[in-house]
Amino acid sequence: MIRVYNIDNKIEFKESITLVIGNMIGAGIFMLPISLSEYGSISLFGWIISGLIAIALAKIFKKLSKKYPGESGPFTYTNIFFGEFIAFVVVWGYWVSILLLNASLAIAVTSYSTVFIPELENQYYNISFSVLVILIISIISYKGIKGIGKFQLYTTVIKIIPLILTVVIGFLFFNLENFYPLNISMKTNFEAITVSTTLTFFAFLGIESATVPEGKIKNPIENVSKATSNGVFFTFIIYILSTIALIGILSPEQIQNSNAPFADAGGVIFGDYARYLMAFFAIVSALGCLNGWTLLQIELPKNLSKNNLFPKIFSKENSNNIPISGLVISNIIVVSLITMNYSKDLSNIFTDLILTSTFCTLILYLFITTGEILLIFKNKKHLKTNFISIPVFIFLIWMIIGVGYESILLGLLLLSISIPIYFYQKCYARNK
Repeated sequence: MIRVYNIDNKIEFKESITLVIGNMIGAGIFMLPISLSEYGSISLFGWIISGLIAIALAKIFKKLSKKYPGESGPFTYTNIFFGEFIAFVVVWGYWVSILLLNASLAIAVTSYSTVFIPELENQYYNISFSVLVILIISIISYKGIKGIGKFQLYTTVIKIIPLILTVVIGFLFFNLENFYPLNISMKTNFEAITVSTTLTFFAFLGIESATVPEGKIKNPIENVSKATSNGVFFTFIIYILSTIALIGILSPEQIQNSNAPFADAGGVIFGDYARYLMAFFAIVSALGCLNGWTLLQIELPKNLSKNNLFPKIFSKENSNNIPISGLVISNIIVVSLITMNYSKDLSNIFTDLILTSTFCTLILYLFITTGEILLIFKNKKHLKTNFISIPVFIFLIWMIIGVGYESILLGLLLLSISIPIYFYQKCYARNK
């Protein structure tokens, strides 16, 4: 049987930039205020620091996407700098971080859905609902990259609306008393800023989103770099302004006791109907984010499979150019991650998942930044262009420490699983 593929099955610039924006603006901005509320308004410093570093990382990825165009940005870059084995371990960790992230996104959809269906606060119901969310996104992904791109474009436009409304109208309901004292936790200011920066940096994960499915983007050398830099800057501005507005509307105590802080803020401004509307926007936002990350979730193992570093089943595509087996297998893992956390409440599941996910992604960023710094020693003319990599490297070390020893140990354990897989695949590929 001959399978016919659509040769023009690629997304354009507007869809690639929404892949970057949509993958960053997702559950993070809607759920993180709950995790950050125990520190108070000092968490704003975390947003600013992580945002500036995200912009610096975007510049690094922008340069690399032009210099080393390839089918899978993260694997291509680390392979060039450190070789295949290190590249595989790092990208394996990145893939694991995506699986953890997607589990947290499904939880976020469920959390905001409690506004409409209070019964979802029951542990058995919220687990089932989160699995249903994964199934819905799987169906969208099955239809192909064009469908994924369009869904990402529409949901990104929709998700920006409540954030802009919070910024514009929220300042009319501003209460400066909500910002004082700056640090309401029992931690020192430095510790509070460190944890806040680590948590907020999670919201910027996705900087590299356009570089992963590079083979599915039209004019990748130009569009990938533009989508990366412009997408990150736009997201940074939205995050800062909407967070300031939210803290101005709700006190830290109100945010901490909320499952859906932006929905509750909408309720303060416009009444209960607006609360439902904001919750709807948040759900669409998380769904769009989950949609974009699911694309990366199946593209990474597919590209590794093409390099004989992953089982061939992950590279077999359907008529829509989607690796269907990889989609099914990876989503089974995501569902397993959700069910393993059933004994915790929604906000605690979200926080635990994102800290481990952040650690695994930070490892990828650390190796890529280290590779950039090594170019300085190889060629002195790179000193000026690579200088930005040095403060980014220091920041990443700080963030890795900030995720906490539990997330570090779990992350290292997950990374170690890649080692036997790598050697098995190398032996299998040689003997094939």
